[in-house]
Amino acid sequence: MTSFFTILLLVVAAIAANIIYAIYPKIPLAFYEIIAGILLSLVPLFNHFHLEPEIFMLVIIAPLMFNDGQNTDMHRLRKNISSTLSLAIVLALVTILAGGALTHTLWHTLPLALCFALAAIVTPTDAVAVTSITSGIEVPEHVMGALENESLFNDASGIVAMDLALTAFSTGEFSLAQGTEHFLVVFLGGIAVGAVLGMLIVMIRVFFQRKTLDTISVILPFSLLTPFIVYLTAEHFGFSGILAVVAAGIVHGIQGQRLRLTSTQTQVVTKTTWETVTNLLNGFVFVLLGASIPSVWNDLSTTEMRDLPLLLMTAVGLYLLMTLMRFLWCMFNLVSLPFKETRIKDSVVMALSGVHGTITLSMAFSLPLTVANHVFPFRSAIILIAGIIILLSMIVPTLLLPFLLPNKQAPYSADEFSEQLVKMVNFAIDQLRSLNDQSGALPGVIEILNSQKSQYRKNANSKLVHQLLEQTEEVEQSTTLEMIDKGEVDAAIGWQYIRAVLFQSQFAFLTPWETAKMWVKMLGFRLFPKASRNHFNKAFVKTRQAKMKSLQGHGQTKEFNEFQKFYRDHQNDKLPTTDKQKSRQQKQLAQSTTPKLLPAVKQIDNLPQAQQTNPAVRPARGHRHGRRPQGHGRNVSREARAAFGKLSEIGYNRVIGYLDSIETDDNRQEIDVLRHYYNQRHTRRTKSEETSEKENELFLMAFQFEYSYVQGVSQHEHLSSELVDELHKKISMDQMVYMQNGN
Repeated sequence: MTSFFTILLLVVAAIAANIIYAIYPKIPLAFYEIIAGILLSLVPLFNHFHLEPEIFMLVIIAPLMFNDGQNTDMHRLRKNISSTLSLAIVLALVTILAGGALTHTLWHTLPLALCFALAAIVTPTDAVAVTSITSGIEVPEHVMGALENESLFNDASGIVAMDLALTAFSTGEFSLAQGTEHFLVVFLGGIAVGAVLGMLIVMIRVFFQRKTLDTISVILPFSLLTPFIVYLTAEHFGFSGILAVVAAGIVHGIQGQRLRLTSTQTQVVTKTTWETVTNLLNGFVFVLLGASIPSVWNDLSTTEMRDLPLLLMTAVGLYLLMTLMRFLWCMFNLVSLPFKETRIKDSVVMALSGVHGTITLSMAFSLPLTVANHVFPFRSAIILIAGIIILLSMIVPTLLLPFLLPNKQAPYSADEFSEQLVKMVNFAIDQLRSLNDQSGALPGVIEILNSQKSQYRKNANSKLVHQLLEQTEEVEQSTTLEMIDKGEVDAAIGWQYIRAVLFQSQFAFLTPWETAKMWVKMLGFRLFPKASRNHFNKAFVKTRQAKMKSLQGHGQTKEFNEFQKFYRDHQNDKLPTTDKQKSRQQKQLAQSTTPKLLPAVKQIDNLPQAQQTNPAVRPARGHRHGRRPQGHGRNVSREARAAFGKLSEIGYNRVIGYLDSIETDDNRQEIDVLRHYYNQRHTRRTKSEETSEKENELFLMAFQFEYSYVQGVSQHEHLSSELVDELHKKISMDQMVYMQNGN
């Protein structure tokens, strides 16, 4: 359980850092993650936390380096291979020699072999850290490419050099010839093992494809296990595991480029999974760095605490030396920089961007605890110096690079993307409506299409939603009253239907407090049924009188006369106030009662077209809901179900038609909210196969309309190519997700 809670806390800390970064992105994400790690060290589980370097290199560094290899631009790597090797090998070795000499000069008590070990620890750079601190800065592409390629290979230079230095310290002997031979064997052997294993795994994957075994459940775990297999194999034979996973990743990247259009779904899922895993592991790296800082500080001995100023001076001196050497290396044209006029600026950026991170941290913690049965000397001090250099290499460029480089300018803003996305979806919906589809599948299609823009549009105006809800309730009530007046449905069933839909709509849009009050009122109706029936009868009479007054006030003489006649014929209609009266009326109505939800009904063809009707005055909100009759939902006759189904179908079509007729750009969001509610209420019925097939057809047409919109707007408006590509990507992903879920 300890391991589970450790991983859980790391995930929580990484997520918390990302949330804060999203709120305030001016500070690089890596700093938030380091702070989260420091706070995490206060948890008892992380007290005296010490990083296990073997586990760290295997579980975190190996997958990260493998993914970096997969994403490496091979064309750029081949083009700049000489510059990459110059930075990753030659500069690294020269820096180790110069750093060891400087450390020995500043810190006389530290053995010379450990001076070189310290220099080897702090030499490797970290492209992940560089990317983190330059996320908002426009770093020249050729500079960033050189930094990324350098970080792929200089890790091995530092690790091999540290091993040689520790061997010399423990044995007291060092041979330049043997050291050079060991370096070449480890370096080249790691690349060879990684390349061979990478090609072997690629061949197995191609075999799976030919045998149609390249399913996600096979390929995805196979891909995730690859870096661990390669790393452990290379380390077992004494080669560089880091270089092996990099080489295997490059081989996989080449294979992915060649097979980009085969097994498309598998490749999309695999790529997305790797992005998620690497983002999480990158967060772990800096969280673990922060969690380790208090332990490193606590492990300092009394002597090392007295020498703290010396340790700080050594750390600053090493950082300045490495920065200066990187600058001179670029200025002396030992690194290929394409533009002579910007060579000085590019050299300064290259020097400041030599950020140290994950490998430096893991190498420092990999120092042994004992040597020849004695405590390893200066271990905590070396780890502290490495930690200080890591922080310096991140803080200095964070402060200085914004003065040298411009802020990153996005080719389009989030508001521009949101605006075009909403317009694109609305265009597709309008085109679908113009088809005059009569299958009944269109509302469901529009409902799902609206979800494309739900996260990008502003919140609907709740006040306007309730105003529109009152209008749609009036449309549905007037439709029901019209059917009652024409004798198409029984008056009691019609009023029961009105009560049912009002009950549903009110509960759908009530606030929590209003919902609680409604439940209290319903409980009162349950406890005092006779009083509730009398209450409903009074409201029933008031509603009829109010409608007559409304018709007369609007000068609708014909409608007034017809309703007055109907009212006189039914003026004694009341809800039964006793169980005996209720039983008698139930028999007359074929034992019809008010169902809890609208019953499922069959599709009705040739429905009346939606039209705006004169609003009828509804019952007061406080008097809408009477007590549900006992036996609710039971013994509903076929005639009652058919009547409810007819009311539901015609009412729905008239409401949707009314919403379509009043929809404008200003109230589209609020209309979508109500359309969503009525669609959900209406689609509780079982879909037919014909409707599902028609939906698929309409969706394909909708996606084509969206593509047409993007093509048209890109020709007539000045949209950036990046924005057009992002809109195309959005359509493609939505289409793929729909097809996957639909099949």
